[in-house]
Amino acid sequence: MKYFPSIYIFILLYMMSFIMCLNNDDWFLIWLGLEINMMSFIMLIYNRKSKKHIESCFKYFFIQSLGSMMFLSFFYLNKNLLSYLSSLMMSYKMGAGPFYFWFPSVCSGVGWLSCFFLMSFQKMIPLMLMMMFISMIFWVIILFSLFIGVFGSFNQKQMKRLLSYSSIHHVGWMLMCMILDSNIWILYLFLYAVIILGVIMLLMKYEVYSMMNIMKLKYKWMLFIMMLSMAGMPPLLGFFLKWLAFYYIIKMNYMIIIFMLIMSVVMFYIYMRLMYDFMLGLSKKMDLLYYKFYYKYFISYEMFSLWSIFLGCLINFFLIL
Repeated sequence: MKYFPSIYIFILLYMMSFIMCLNNDDWFLIWLGLEINMMSFIMLIYNRKSKKHIESCFKYFFIQSLGSMMFLSFFYLNKNLLSYLSSLMMSYKMGAGPFYFWFPSVCSGVGWLSCFFLMSFQKMIPLMLMMMFISMIFWVIILFSLFIGVFGSFNQKQMKRLLSYSSIHHVGWMLMCMILDSNIWILYLFLYAVIILGVIMLLMKYEVYSMMNIMKLKYKWMLFIMMLSMAGMPPLLGFFLKWLAFYYIIKMNYMIIIFMLIMSVVMFYIYMRLMYDFMLGLSKKMDLLYYKFYYKYFISYEMFSLWSIFLGCLINFFLIL
């Protein structure tokens, strides 16, 4: 995308939209901020040279316009009904469950940097507005987001779709943190943005769009470590995200803890299976030298795993103290 001087105007409008939505009590101004956010974001990601970009921009515009129109019509409802419907509408606008259908499609059609904003900063305004409407409907959104994020990631070979489903899964965790503590989800979102930015910058630099392209990465071990972090392997940053959430979830029902643990283990398995295919070299380009190296250092790999688990337990111990 060629950047013209007008791009700075759209960046300024994009930043102003956050201020309008987060520092206003007037619902009309909040709605106006959402519209400014949508239009400025579309102009920032628009690329007329790519048909996929144009299609994704139109799809995003249609989805967000429909959501804003319905959100505006909810202002005349009573408070209880407004709470339920507004929460559902915000989940629709950020692509959380059960309204996830547009999110992976839009992410796969735009550039890597646009994907990063869709998976992080574009969720901030809807999440901040949902804080005003915490209700039982949150549990429905959380359950759908966790299930869809996990099972949508199965057999995904396209990296953008895989990361988009992972983002949906993490929205469920953020909403869970929001129920338990009003501000802890902001830290979760920030740390998640740091992790996903590292992954996207690496994939963008080497133009990796699917699992089949990973072999052309120069520093494959960096992607491997980042994927371990997203999977929640201690002592990496992704593990701290899960620990942070569980620290607050432990105060709730044990059935919820078991459910969240199961979802975490399944998501961990998905990432590990992808990394297993990658490290064992299902690609025909892998030669015998790699396998000799792998078996030679297999014990070292096991020791690294045990050491990481030990460090994770050590961090847990000091954090609990």
